[in-house]
Amino acid sequence: MSSKINSTTKIMLILTVLGCVIPTVYLNIFDFSFLIYHEQLTLYAQNIRLICCLLGIAVGVAVGIAEIFCKKDNKNDKAIRRSCIMFCFVAFILHIFSLLSDPSEKARRISCSSNLKQIYLALHQYAADYAGYYPPANGGVGLETLRKNDYLTDYAVFTCPSIKTVRGKNDQPLTEVNVDYVYVGGLNTKSNPNLPLLYDKANNHGYFGNVLFADCSVAGIYGNPWTTNIRKGD
Repeated sequence: MSSKINSTTKIMLILTVLGCVIPTVYLNIFDFSFLIYHEQLTLYAQNIRLICCLLGIAVGVAVGIAEIFCKKDNKNDKAIRRSCIMFCFVAFILHIFSLLSDPSEKARRISCSSNLKQIYLALHQYAADYAGYYPPANGGVGLETLRKNDYLTDYAVFTCPSIKTVRGKNDQPLTEVNVDYVYVGGLNTKSNPNLPLLYDKANNHGYFGNVLFADCSVAGIYGNPWTTNIRKGD
């Protein structure tokens, strides 16, 4: 019996490569880097994942049918077709799991923006008690001033939903380890409204960051790195 693979198996192999292998490799490489540069591209990636699920089903069914009706083929054909079926199945599971288990980056950015606004409310209450001045220290130390003085004690608000930071607990002080935001100390309620008061750490969302300015407005900034455009209007 010839060891060459027949035309049916070749077609099934080509379908698997085009319909499953290439899309899976493409998404694994770009989905968490280039594609999150813009929200629209993230949505595009999610749609592509859905298409990949459908392709995985279609290719898997086609290869399965070929396996049923080509029982007399040689061992090489059978091994290739069964490998194709296995890969289609695995690719389908990976794509569907990603769609169901991972919330969209857009939703995480909105949640992150909400955190910044909650922190601002606490900063505003603090300023009302201290002649219009916000906590003087930078970073986690400045935000710890809010927590220890009971202006904002919810540890979850100080962590970004896109980063798996271990939250503080049991009256643990806020530090750079359990805070995902950069706080700029020393400003007051009369500071230049274009100055950033609070913003994402550089790697929270990849090529994107939320910035809360001194006038309480929150803006989403894109760039690589996005921190070079952090002042309002840049």
